[in-house]
Amino acid sequence: MVKNKFKVFCTPFCPKCNQLLAYLNKRNADYISYDIDKDEDARKDAIRIVGTDDIESLDKLPIVVVNEDKILYGFNKEEIDAYLV
Repeated sequence: MVKNKFKVFCTPFCPKCNQLLAYLNKRNADYISYDIDKDEDARKDAIRIVGTDDIESLDKLPIVVVNEDKILYGFNKEEIDAYLV
């Protein structure tokens, strides 16, 4: 069985981002996190995904890309659990 891979775009001061990362660690999920405040390329990717450069004020963070094709916004355990194997 193949595990789903997650890309997480977040910022260190985002409470939902920190909750999601802690939850993914607890569940031993396969993920890579990108700090969009420090990584300009990651920020550009996040802007492309969301469609606007006003990411923080839209309450979209964290942005989670599952297996390169499914995009989730925010932190919802049930939504994340659907992709955890």
